[in-house]
Amino acid sequence: MKKTRRRYLSFLLHSDGSKLDDKQIGMAIWKNLLSLYGEVSAADSKLYLVEFDENSGAGILQCTASSLDKVITSSVLIGSIGKDQVSFEPKKTSGTIKGLKR
Repeated sequence: MKKTRRRYLSFLLHSDGSKLDDKQIGMAIWKNLLSLYGEVSAADSKLYLVEFDENSGAGILQCTASSLDKVITSSVLIGSIGKDQVSFEPKKTSGTIKGLKR
């Protein structure tokens, strides 16, 4: 069985209003990915929110290399989470977390 290649995406989340926690953000990205690309693509993406800092809005997402474009697209198209208006800004992609933090 072939090992899947992972990609890491660093991002900034700009929010109007209250601070959002990592569960809300993870669910919003997952739901948007699911509605845009369907269950099969969402499941194949193996999307995971590695870390998120509520104060700065910086975070890291993990997904498969083949679904990176879909994850970025679905994340950027999120306009609101709950009642808060948000803007998702992808910063950098890498094959390792260490590469993102350089």
